[in-house]
Amino acid sequence: MIYEKRGIVASMALLFLCVTGAAYGDDLDDVKAAFNADMKRFNAKDASAFSTAAHDDVVLFGMLSPFAVRGKAAITDMLEGFFADSERVTLTPINPEFRIIGASALAWGHFTNTEVPAVGPREVIHGRYTFTYAKRDGKWVLVGLHFSPLGVEE
Repeated sequence: MIYEKRGIVASMALLFLCVTGAAYGDDLDDVKAAFNADMKRFNAKDASAFSTAAHDDVVLFGMLSPFAVRGKAAITDMLEGFFADSERVTLTPINPEFRIIGASALAWGHFTNTEVPAVGPREVIHGRYTFTYAKRDGKWVLVGLHFSPLGVEE
């Protein structure tokens, strides 16, 4: 009886490690690197590179579009329009947090987005973001992102 209980406890511990992502080792560094690369591509105003690095069925929702934008081509088009209206855009994540659960990962936190539009005054938007990644063929790819504005400075 005691061996059965130990076996159950060991099985539960292994299941916990797999569910929490603790069994993935270096994946946390890889997710952080993918997130940082996505931030660099966004701030470089490179819509094509940003979308190319994402999953084919990526979904973007939030302040950049009033409706969910689905797929690489649609996100590229939407971002190109957004970037074309701005001389400079700087999205700054504030204290990003990360979590891996199996073959999925989240990056979330607050952001400050400073935009210098081609016409009009500079705008600073504060908000929250969530980036969702999935591990495909050994690589973490962006499958969804959401931006929620909290306030605007002018």
